Amino acid sequence: MILPKLFIEFNTKNSDNIISTKIQNLNISNSPVINLEVKESNGRINNFKLDIQLFKTIKIVQDLPDWVIVKMLLASGKLKDSGYQYRISNG
Repeated sequence: MILPKLFIEFNTKNSDNIISTKIQNLNISNSPVINLEVKESNGRINNFKLDIQLFKTIKIVQDLPDWVIVKMLLASGKLKDSGYQYRISNG
């Protein structure tokens, strides 16, 4: 199965819900996941698989802007491996 690919260029000032809008425009009935390529205002490009249901659930429950959800999903697991918990518990 080929996953639909979504290209997004956004910055945090003017694109709060651009991903939600684009997802609604895609025909995603056959795939619960899409490949998402995000180009940020600093030129950094992130590619990852976006679980549409997880994205929508976070959006509904937390009522966050799209870019916040994307940043959260991109960061998933990074703090776990950084020693963050040790540093804050042994400050």
